Order: sequence, then structure tokens, then C-alpha cells
Amino acid sequence: MKKIKYLAMLAMIYSGLSAQQNVILPVNGKVNKDTGTEERTLTMDPKSDSRTVYNVTVPSLAIYKPEGVASNGTAVLVVPGGAFHILAYDDEGVKIARSLTAKGYTAAVLKYRLVKLDNKDPFGKLMQNAKNFDVLESIMAPVVPLAIADGKEAMKYLKKNAATLGFDKEKIGVIGFSAGGTIAAAIALDKEVRPLFSAPIYPYLGPVMKTPVPSDPPPVFTAVAEDDDFGFDVNSAKFYQNWKAGNGLAELHIYTKGRHGFASKTQGLPVDHWEERLMEWLSSQNIK
Repeated sequence: MKKIKYLAMLAMIYSGLSAQQNVILPVNGKVNKDTGTEERTLTMDPKSDSRTVYNVTVPSLAIYKPEGVASNGTAVLVVPGGAFHILAYDDEGVKIARSLTAKGYTAAVLKYRLVKLDNKDPFGKLMQNAKNFDVLESIMAPVVPLAIADGKEAMKYLKKNAATLGFDKEKIGVIGFSAGGTIAAAIALDKEVRPLFSAPIYPYLGPVMKTPVPSDPPPVFTAVAEDDDFGFDVNSAKFYQNWKAGNGLAELHIYTKGRHGFASKTQGLPVDHWEERLMEWLSSQNIK
């Protein structure tokens, strides 16, 4: 009996490992010499199994393949947010990836470069700065271009290695949350890494609002709450208008309630079903 339990445990461990493939991404097209020793992971809420990642200096991808269903040949880059200071790695990353793989997608969760935090009190300064968004923006500003570059590098990697990973190189979408939505929008605005679709969810769009919409823009789906804690619904509406003005296909959902960070939450509200609306939209447009 003990042997059976031991073998079952090994099988579970092996299954968990085989479902994920970790890839270190180059920076500026060059192999990263940084070993990433600064990166830290912790669980902020003892009652939750949701991990938070900070001090990322080496961008990387965790690749998840379809589970229990046949691959649909499409991949999705999943970009968690956290004000470019932290990554809500499970709530806006792994949980979303798992949901996608159950539907036949290959998912790749991105860790991108972040603002350096003090290991002794990593979130104290962040919480203080978050009280004044202007201050927070000024601190984030230098790292935003680096994070966007990491997102584009991730798209290049997925396209280059699509055949090996089991999907079509022309069928790679991106979903990003908050700061990750900045990256998702920036990817949609770049002709070189044009995604199959882009879904910025409650996105921070300040850094990309002045970037012109490209010719032949990819389809864009945006979801945000009217009571968003940072007022991100306003720029989401403007981004939608810009996309339509650029002859792009776009769908926008502004939910009355949901606040910021609703990605994997269950609040008993219509916003809980944003991912279902995204899947319906993709299906209706025959995008996937």
C-alpha cells in the first residue's frame, strides 16, 4: 500500500512538472547573463495558495500544454499584472493558463522585468506609493519599456518555436491584466509581433495611448469595471474608440461593478464571466 501511494505521489509530481516548461528569454536579442538570483516568490495571504512574484530581473516563460483535451492549434501569451512592481502570478497567470489549457489552448505565462524592491519590506513602499498614482507612475516609468520589450520577445519566441510546442505560429494571442494589459496592448500595436488577438483586461493604458493604431490591426477585446480602483475604464473606452477609428475589430465590456483585479475572482457579479464573453467573441469571429 505504501509503495502504491509513493508511486501515485511520484506520478502526480511528474504530471505537474511535465505540464510546464520553463524558458529563459533573451534580452535585446542576447542570451541573458543574469542568473535571476534576485527573484522572489511568496504567498501574501496564508489562506490562499496564490503566489506573488517580485524582483524579476530575468524574463521567462512557463509553458502549459492542453490538458485532457486535444490541442486547438492556438497559443495564448498570458501576462499577469502588479503595477510593474510585482506579478500576481497565480491569480492573473497560472489560473488563467490552466483555464485556457482545459479548452485546448497552449498557454505561456510571462515573467517580465520589474521595479527593484527591498527584500526586507518588499511591499511596504509599494503600498505607500500606491496611495498616489502620479508617484507610482513615475516609479514605474523606467521599467515599462523593458517589460514591453520582454513581452515582444516572448511573442517572437513563441512564433519561432511554434512547431516544436505544438501550435500554429500564426495563431498566437495575448491576454494581459493591469500592467500586463499595457504589454498586451503594446504587442497589438506592433506590426512585427502582431498577435492573432489581444485582450487587455482592466489595462493600464497610459504608456501606449499616443501610439498610432497600425494598418491591419489585430482584433482587440477589452474588459474593465466602471468602479475600477484606478479609473482604467476611461482609457479603455478611448482605446476602443482609437481602434475603431483605425478600422480595427474591437469589443469592449465595461461592467458596472467588479473593481480592479477581477481576473480569477468570484464576486457573484456579471464580471465573473468575462472569460466566457472572451471565448464567445473569439468563436463568433472564428479567431481561434
